[in-house]
Amino acid sequence: MRRIGSTLATLAAAGVLALAVPGSACAANGFLAIDGVRHNDPQGCFEIAHLSTVFNFTDTLALVHNVPGCAGGVVQVVPPGLAVQVPGTHSVFIG
Repeated sequence: MRRIGSTLATLAAAGVLALAVPGSACAANGFLAIDGVRHNDPQGCFEIAHLSTVFNFTDTLALVHNVPGCAGGVVQVVPPGLAVQVPGTHSVFIG
């Protein structure tokens, strides 16, 4: 019975990860600005080392993660056309 529970937990974790990974391989159209540094047609993970303002001027959502490397949980979603302040030791995924 312990093996079944372990197997089910592993499958559930794999399913959550599969749903959490964005499906698009294309870069976002527009730009992402982090503390005034502009990233044109951004794609991937951007580290936030200190309190920063993130402007999302793309056509897709930017996902703020609570740890570097775009790992951990999504703690905030930045819709296109909006800006948020992000605490340090976070990261932003877009793409």
